[in-house]
Amino acid sequence: MKQLNLKSDLTVGDIIGHGIIWILLSIVTLGLALFVFPYYMQRFIISRTSVLDDSGRRVGRLVCTIDLASIIGNIVLWAIISIVTLGIGYLIFLYKINAHCMNHTKVVELNI
Repeated sequence: MKQLNLKSDLTVGDIIGHGIIWILLSIVTLGLALFVFPYYMQRFIISRTSVLDDSGRRVGRLVCTIDLASIIGNIVLWAIISIVTLGIGYLIFLYKINAHCMNHTKVVELNI
């Protein structure tokens, strides 16, 4: 098996733009968007990650395939757990989000 490396292609502009959108969504939804935000933040980061070979040449990229329909059940469940535990459940929710996003990530080869 050959050695492959991951490289994030995120820019500060990407991060600021993404942050502004989610701040506005959080205000409009009175904070409810914050239960969805961690999923989309993970997807945002993962989908801007390249796969490099030993020589540093891009050979693929990561694609996270989650969408609102695939996470809505998890969000409702963890929102209830977070409310019942006075927010402590949200900390565990963050780990589950990362695992869920990684389970829905694939490597797409570039045809160069």
